[in-house]
Amino acid sequence: MTSRFNLSGRLALVAACATLAAGCSSGTGAAGPERAVPVKTMIVAAGEQGAAGREYVGVVEEESATALSFPVQGTVTSLTANEGQRVRQGQVLARLDERNLQSVYNGAQASLGQAEDAMKRLQMLYDNGSLPEIKYVEAQTKLEQARSMEQVARKNLEDSRLAAPFGGVIGKRSVEAGENVLPGQAIYTLLKTDVVKVKIPVPENEIAGIAPGREARIAVAALSGKTYDGTVKEKGVTANPVSHTYEVKIPLPNPGGELMPGMVCRVTLDGDSSARAIVLPNRAVQVTGRGERFVWCVRDGKAVLVLVTVGALTRGGVVIEGGLTGGEEVITDGYQKVSEGMNVETL
Repeated sequence: MTSRFNLSGRLALVAACATLAAGCSSGTGAAGPERAVPVKTMIVAAGEQGAAGREYVGVVEEESATALSFPVQGTVTSLTANEGQRVRQGQVLARLDERNLQSVYNGAQASLGQAEDAMKRLQMLYDNGSLPEIKYVEAQTKLEQARSMEQVARKNLEDSRLAAPFGGVIGKRSVEAGENVLPGQAIYTLLKTDVVKVKIPVPENEIAGIAPGREARIAVAALSGKTYDGTVKEKGVTANPVSHTYEVKIPLPNPGGELMPGMVCRVTLDGDSSARAIVLPNRAVQVTGRGERFVWCVRDGKAVLVLVTVGALTRGGVVIEGGLTGGEEVITDGYQKVSEGMNVETL
């Protein structure tokens, strides 16, 4: 009996000691130093904005586009140009059935000849004083009317042939042979492409920094990335109501016609060499739940959240327009495990 009691007492004493030791160990661990999170950083430095440049996606468009049509009504008998075909100035592109117009012209020509013959006969009588003044005036009036009718009929006959007003490329053909067309109905769209324009949309917060004369480099993917150098010539003053962007146009000479309307290209505008800009890697800039942009900075070995204002996206990263002044240490890798005030260790 006594041995059982002593065994139970000894077990209870061992359990109590173990509990006390665990409590002491737990208290000692809570008081230990917080472990630092390893991160990679970069020191912010203001660089030349012009060195990075600003990139935009642009589209090649023609210098001008003209809808060609017949001034008279008729049936199309022939079309001699196809879409994408280059044509020269004065080249006949389409014809109307001119039989009715030819008949009208022949009749007007005959009437003019009759009026001119009558006028010659009456002129002799008038010069001799044998013709009343009123008869002479009537003959002159008929002659002028006949001349006007002949000119109209001749013009209508000439208008049955549609010629290119300038050299260019056929962009679209809207009718086929055999169709009856009305005056003013579009037959072709003729594009002038000796000089093309590269059109780019510029956000409203960047348009103020772009002025005519700004140099640009254009890379065209459809031509195996071939590049062209150009200069900004036109800057829009009215914003797109949906995208809030302004159109900027860069003319390019195109004597060989290799640049075609609709080609997509990448445009890099050189920056102002006097302007300084901070550029960070895209991954370093985060977004809060309210849509604010921020970066993690390291100050005295701790992580600090800093709100920033971002600008254009460049080849080197995103331009920081506000929030950083230069000299800050920004976390670029390892920010996923960082929170405000946490100890960090720079690798």
